[in-house]
Amino acid sequence: MRVPFSARLGWPAPDNELSLLRARRRELGLPILDFSESNPTRVGLREPSRDCGFLLDPANARYEPDPRGLIRAREALVADYAARGRLSPARYGIRLPRAQDVFLCASTSEAYGWLFKLLCDPGESVLVPKPGYPLFDYLAGLEAVEARPYRLEYSHPAGWRIDLDSVESGLSSGGARALVLINPNNPTGSYVGRSEREALLELCERHGCAIIADEVFFDFPVEADEGGALAGEGRSSFIGEERTLCFVLDGLSKRLGMPQMKLGWIVASGPEGELREAKGRLEILADAYLSAGTPIMNALPGLLASSESFAAPCRARLAANLATLRSVLEGPSSPHRVLRCDGGWSAIVESPRLLPEEGLALGLLGEEGLMSQPGYFFDMEREAFFTAGLILDPRTLERGARAYAAYFERLMSP
Repeated sequence: MRVPFSARLGWPAPDNELSLLRARRRELGLPILDFSESNPTRVGLREPSRDCGFLLDPANARYEPDPRGLIRAREALVADYAARGRLSPARYGIRLPRAQDVFLCASTSEAYGWLFKLLCDPGESVLVPKPGYPLFDYLAGLEAVEARPYRLEYSHPAGWRIDLDSVESGLSSGGARALVLINPNNPTGSYVGRSEREALLELCERHGCAIIADEVFFDFPVEADEGGALAGEGRSSFIGEERTLCFVLDGLSKRLGMPQMKLGWIVASGPEGELREAKGRLEILADAYLSAGTPIMNALPGLLASSESFAAPCRARLAANLATLRSVLEGPSSPHRVLRCDGGWSAIVESPRLLPEEGLALGLLGEEGLMSQPGYFFDMEREAFFTAGLILDPRTLERGARAYAAYFERLMSP
């Protein structure tokens, strides 16, 4: 008898045409410019040897298992949040998180897995943003949980807003145990504004729904302070929120551009009784994995203290690259529009749908050697949209933008 496999993983998992074409170009040794690059270790923002001395710390030879992670690392995180002022709006009476509210893990992906286990039984659901990063469908599926979408809508030049009616509909239909907020969202770059935040808290409080707020890009604003949808509202963190159970995620992958060091964290808050039970249950989950490595936990205080050596140049590059993207692709007669980007590492370019979006993506790669993620990767509601990685080396981004424009110019030529 054949051994059965779990239905949580779809199989076979065929490559799409874009992936196949990229693989063929690599086999032939043809150049590929990854216009949607998001890997900070490949764009010259951090010296390869920087911050690696912590691997030689003698304290790394000691194993001190703690389900929540080493206390000195958690205390450093609490101090860092206080120093940055990254707390929920003061009018809500938010208190500082405590070290006991912090759980260290290997990555934010693992944090999602823990929280889906904590909050959901098999067959229940979480609400996730669309457009949004497709990873959530997989992460939820691996926990036998359904990822159900709520809408983000765009108006130019104000930017993106959450369709609150779609959130309320998702909560009212029952079964949704958590609302996932990406703050700012990837790839739309949209923060949760304060008025949105108040409405979402009221909805979650009324329906008994937890909030999972992914704030890995929070410290990378681009246009957030330049009017638009966030005018007068500011960026709004969920750290320390007490009106409903709330779990804020972050990690070294974006905060310090160190995805290879594998450290993420959860900061829990909420009504005291529920929070106490949630942390007790989460501690049991964390104790089953103990996945955070001792060297990186020992290094965390020093890394956080030096984080601006990465973040400040990164923010400057994001702003400069967005300006370059607009200067190359926009103009009085241009067919392209760069959507508003309040924060994060990606920008979205809207272009004429001269071909189906997949056909345009294949043409960009086949004719220009330009790899750009199309909008259907993120469940955009219409076509044609492509993403540009704002962390790219500026010369590479400009070269990619000019190749992008040249491809569409040829398509539009009589």
